[in-house]
Parts: sequence; C-alpha cells; structure tokens
Amino acid sequence: MGGKSSSSNQTQTTNVSGQNAISGDNLGTAISGINNSTLNVTATDYGSVNKALDLGGELVEQTGRMFNDALKYAGGVNKDSLDFAENALEDMSSSNSENLQMLAGLAGNQAAQNTQSLSAMMDLAKFKQDNGASENKQQQIILMVIIAVVLGAVAIMAMKR
Repeated sequence: MGGKSSSSNQTQTTNVSGQNAISGDNLGTAISGINNSTLNVTATDYGSVNKALDLGGELVEQTGRMFNDALKYAGGVNKDSLDFAENALEDMSSSNSENLQMLAGLAGNQAAQNTQSLSAMMDLAKFKQDNGASENKQQQIILMVIIAVVLGAVAIMAMKR
C-alpha cells in the first residue's frame, strides 16, 4: 500500500539592508531599506562654505588695510618724534651758543678788571717799596718845571721893559 506522496516547500528570504549615513555632529542622511527604490538625495551647506571663504578673503583684506594704516601711523609718530628731537637740539644749541657768548663777555670783563687790579697792586707795591718817594719826586719835577717856566716868563717881561 503505498501511495506516492510528494511534498514541496520553498522559502525565499531576502534580507537587504542598505545604509548610507554620516554620524556625529555632521548633518547627514540615513537611508534604510532601499530595495528596488530610486532615491535622489541632495545634501547642501546652504552656501556656508562659499560665505566662509568670502569672509576669510575680507578678513585678509581688512587685516592688510589695518597693517598699512598702522605702518602709516607709526611712520608719522616716528617723524614727529624726530622733528621734536631736532627742535630740542636746535634750542639747546642756540642756548649753549648764547651761554658761551655770555661767558666770553664775562671773561673779557674779568680780564680787564684783573688788569686794573694788577696795575693798582703794582702802584701800591712801588709806593710801599720807597714810601711814596718816587711819586713825590715826579710831582716835584713837574713843580720845578712850572716854576722855571713862570720865572723865565717873568724874566723875559722884565727885560722888555
């Protein structure tokens, strides 16, 4: 007895897992279960990279302008300080010149005064040496000459009479 028996069992299992993901703090797209699907995914930074590059360019340009302005300012400060130093040196030179002229004048006056003092000291020394005899002699000689002239004039007048 027997019969024929037949049995058939077919099992088809398809397990597909397709994922594309970016993890962390990045913006990303996660796609799961995409069998027989057509997906168009567009990710954008909304122009932030281009704007960041533009901003970087502007910062470089602005930094260059600031650097040039700083150089101009420093050059102006340097010129002002050199002008100040030049004026100060000119004032000091003028003041020193005037001081030297004044000292030269004082030295000349002092030399004349020293000459007069030396002459007076020499006269005092002569007077002290001979107790004034040389001066008295000179006065006596002048007096004798005057008397001789007067007597000569009287004698000439007496002869004419």
